[in-house]
Amino acid sequence: MNPFKYGMVVSGKDFCGRKALLKQICDHIISSQRLVILGERRVGKTSAVCEAVNRCKNVRLLYVDLLGIKSVDGMCRRILKAIIVQEQKKGWFEKILKTLAHLRPSISVDPITSLPTVSFDSSIELKADSIPEVFNLIESLGKKQILVVVFDEFQDILNLADAHEALALLRGEIQFQGKTSFIFVGSIRHKMEEIFTNHDSPFFKSAITFMVDTLPYKEFSEFLNNKFSQGHRKVDDKVLEKAFQIAENIPGDIQQLCGAIWEITAEKEMISIDKLKNAIELVFAREQKSYESYIRLLTNIQLKVLTAIAKEGGSQVFSAAFMKPSGFTNPSTVRRAVNRLLQLNILFKGGGEYRFVNPFFRAWIMYHG
Repeated sequence: MNPFKYGMVVSGKDFCGRKALLKQICDHIISSQRLVILGERRVGKTSAVCEAVNRCKNVRLLYVDLLGIKSVDGMCRRILKAIIVQEQKKGWFEKILKTLAHLRPSISVDPITSLPTVSFDSSIELKADSIPEVFNLIESLGKKQILVVVFDEFQDILNLADAHEALALLRGEIQFQGKTSFIFVGSIRHKMEEIFTNHDSPFFKSAITFMVDTLPYKEFSEFLNNKFSQGHRKVDDKVLEKAFQIAENIPGDIQQLCGAIWEITAEKEMISIDKLKNAIELVFAREQKSYESYIRLLTNIQLKVLTAIAKEGGSQVFSAAFMKPSGFTNPSTVRRAVNRLLQLNILFKGGGEYRFVNPFFRAWIMYHG
């Protein structure tokens, strides 16, 4: 069985390193602190938080994914769904039926898990005044045991038309739940800073910030080598070094590439650079349609700018040194193209440069360029 996990939360033997960070998070959870966890997508933020909770004693986790929310109604329903997933007891369902009777809750049995589930009437819109009601339910979860509430991709709350009001109400509810720890996880740094460091934000200076960076090469490469050894495979050091380079040191992407290497190799095989090339082609084949869909969204100028960034890097895209070799003469043309690529979530700005959200897309463009 392929031992490389990606695109999911990992724990236990599948989790690598970060001992100091895990201890700090756990200590703050026990103290019911509010934390902000920042880091790029697929760097392992959510796994680090969940692993820290798992290592704390007598702590319950309420995990709420806010990715892509567009309304207060969507946010409240996400929280309610998380509560339902957390509590699969008859007594709790009865409480939901009673407390949220105006939402016309109904209970059914999931045909796959055989567990009871609760759904609410979709014709009823939950508005800002529903937030206190939802948080009363959260508070009831933390009465018998330490509770940690994790809001993942918290920056997406800024997508709401009434984001400031929603944040103000959330802040008002959270500050009175002194026994519950709240952790706000985000992958778009400037948006998270807008929420937690802007003087006008209700959440200004309301939480302690931690950065989740990429893993050190030595520690992570040893972890990966151990995974390969489970299938009696040995990897040339140059293969892993190149894999880290292609995946831009992002743990989730490195694991994806290692998973592809595993699939195209056999037991007792020495994995060489040639095998890495085949593994990359396997990743390309699986993601080809998404790459092509991105290309179809771009104008010729936007694609030309994207190709130039793939080849030359994104640190000085408005300079003459970048534009002249790429055939551009007007910085405003490049700026408009870059802004569009950011809007499409093809690029993001991190570390003072424009980078590909998916490093394999960058490799694919270079391969076909």
